[in-house]
Amino acid sequence: MKDENGTDHLQARGRPGLTREAVVARALEIGTADGLEAVSLRRLARDFGVTSMALYRHVRDKQDLLNAMTEVVLEGMDAPAGVRPEMTWTERIRLEIDNYKEQIDARPLALPLSIAYNAEGPPSFWRVLERLLAILLDAGFGRREAIVLIRMISNLLAGYLLLLQQGAPSGATPFDAHQLDLLRRRFALSQLSLPRDEFPNLVESAEDTAEVWLTDPNAWWGNTVDLITFGLERMLERSRDGSRPQRGAS
Repeated sequence: MKDENGTDHLQARGRPGLTREAVVARALEIGTADGLEAVSLRRLARDFGVTSMALYRHVRDKQDLLNAMTEVVLEGMDAPAGVRPEMTWTERIRLEIDNYKEQIDARPLALPLSIAYNAEGPPSFWRVLERLLAILLDAGFGRREAIVLIRMISNLLAGYLLLLQQGAPSGATPFDAHQLDLLRRRFALSQLSLPRDEFPNLVESAEDTAEVWLTDPNAWWGNTVDLITFGLERMLERSRDGSRPQRGAS
């Protein structure tokens, strides 16, 4: 961080300005600008004008740093915003999932940090899981079953939100309608070129597949929440009547 005279203020500040809060704040700046993979203790040491060993007085290791970053980024997330006592459990879970997505979108580092988090420290990380667990227990799921379902929901949402965050490459110009139409035509042509005897369904679905695959994934967010909610409702029914799908059943 240099001024117009080339003075590096972080280095000039040196060791007296080195605190855990300062290290975490600088790591968040780097992660926001260059991606989480750009955050390293070596780079932080260079920015602060100290040796890497000096940082270990403030963060134990890279994982401790990531955990501390997670706490800062997730602080203030309010998944239950707007939840009312009279809501059904499915209404509550729909709203909290929508709130979670909206607040994750506003915090670019929140999702990669949550994935990198190793279950030490940040209470902010656990608040979302506590809320989901309370909803599922109130709905009537058994405790272990609820934990399994939360793990499944987390995997589904993480994958979907990562897809949304990929977007276009930095600095790229968004496709206009004509360019998008050409991409879809090429996509469909690739499918239509497949051997029909091996890929009858894909060949028949070429135009639909091209349109769906090259549409902003946000368009299917409502369907994703439906899939999760309707699936949970059916699993609760199955749990209550004691039925279980047979292994290997088609």
